[in-house]
Amino acid sequence: MYCRHCGKEVKDKAVVCSGCGQPIEEAGGGAAGAGGGRWSWFTMFVTTGVFLLLLLIAIISGL
Repeated sequence: MYCRHCGKEVKDKAVVCSGCGQPIEEAGGGAAGAGGGRWSWFTMFVTTGVFLLLLLIAIISGL
């Protein structure tokens, strides 16, 4: 396995790169416990709600 930051070869069980000190991330996603960078359903729901509310305000105000 290789560090995605500096390209140095690191051991499979390494947590940080011995070359640059950056955290080693699994090939399947982000660092362990990071949620893989995906949005939770709640975050998507709130973001969609805010977008729709802003769209409704824009339509009502005649933009």
